[in-house]
Amino acid sequence: MGVTASPLSAPLFPFRRVYEKGCIMEKEMLDQAGRYLVHLIDCGLYDVPAQPIPTGVTWRCVHALAAYNSVEGMAWFGAETRDDIPADLRRQWENEAQMTLFRRVRFDAERERVFAALALEGLAYLPMKGALLTNYYPRPEMRSMADNDFLYGFVEPVEGEGFRVCGATHAEREATVERAVRAIEHVMRDLGYTTKSLRVSNHESFEKKPIFNFEPHRRLMSPSSPMAAYYENPWKRAIQDEHDPHLFRFSDEDEYVYIMAHAFKHFDAAGCGIRFVVDTRVFLDAKGMGMDWDYVFSELRETGLLDFEARVRALADVGFGGSCAVDPLPLEQTDLLRYLLGSGTYGTSNRMVENRLDKQKAQHEGDLGAAKRGYLRERLTNDEALGYLFPRASKIAPLRPALQLVRYARGIVRNPKKLANEIKLLIRAK
Repeated sequence: MGVTASPLSAPLFPFRRVYEKGCIMEKEMLDQAGRYLVHLIDCGLYDVPAQPIPTGVTWRCVHALAAYNSVEGMAWFGAETRDDIPADLRRQWENEAQMTLFRRVRFDAERERVFAALALEGLAYLPMKGALLTNYYPRPEMRSMADNDFLYGFVEPVEGEGFRVCGATHAEREATVERAVRAIEHVMRDLGYTTKSLRVSNHESFEKKPIFNFEPHRRLMSPSSPMAAYYENPWKRAIQDEHDPHLFRFSDEDEYVYIMAHAFKHFDAAGCGIRFVVDTRVFLDAKGMGMDWDYVFSELRETGLLDFEARVRALADVGFGGSCAVDPLPLEQTDLLRYLLGSGTYGTSNRMVENRLDKQKAQHEGDLGAAKRGYLRERLTNDEALGYLFPRASKIAPLRPALQLVRYARGIVRNPKKLANEIKLLIRAK
């Protein structure tokens, strides 16, 4: 099994400028502002004073680029050492870092409350991603977190295979998953949460004002993912806490592999920003020396992520390795950095179209017409999307054509501008 298409080897997204909060950056300024943003983050991580801002680059554009990638807190601790930041921007930037700290403290307390309620229901939980990564940063204000992600389920040990969802057969395990969904909805509702989505994609989604957003995962990858087989049993590599039977974790090695797998999922779909590269750097600083790298590379090879991880780690090393220089990066790392900075935190719809079309081109040996037709077929007959929207009805074959029409109508009503932009990009693609 392997990842057959990667935007790292595809043509770069052909943007000319990035717009965010009134700051317009042409490609040359984007490169300079982006390189300086990397410098600020590097200085903040290793407590080194920042060098002067490059000529022609403004502080507002550097800050806008940081906001576009959700790394304001990371960059602030390098920026604060400079005395030439406009006073109003300095106050705003410092407040953003403090708000990151405020959110983290509240999220940490709320997460413990949620986990305690899950344990009372007999549910197992495994914290993931941001909830763990924040602990590796030198300052708690650095790592922003929009939501809390964790794996959950009713699980049992399996000899030689770690753990799995309870049940002797596939049907029994599916019934257990459904029981877990009902249980977690009940728990979150009792805690004052509103259900945003249920049985959609890989996870549920719950929110509570003013800031809380939780995404409990039933599984780690969608069935269509090239890594679906590797993570078919998401509990296979889980380690049970010796003091709390409901709390699980991954080994450092498996956590690192999952960081790469999750990052690639976003990267491959619609792009993603530089935050995950900084996450990689601080994880390696905290854990890298003690890890079994033969095992890590073996697992990355099995998931098809060996090349992706190598390129990410190279950027993490030269960009955020503690040198705190503002020297130009090697060409390959410059291209990757530009691609990430232009994607923003969670990617863009433009990037999504670009990536999907690139995959179709690869399948049709560069035939643009065939690639566009393949793109349309994939979008119009997306059985996986149908299953997300209509989990029960979509299993009845005669209903699928009508359900597809409902899906189209829903998309037109909810996101007409997004749909129009997708069609325009597809028509103009060369």
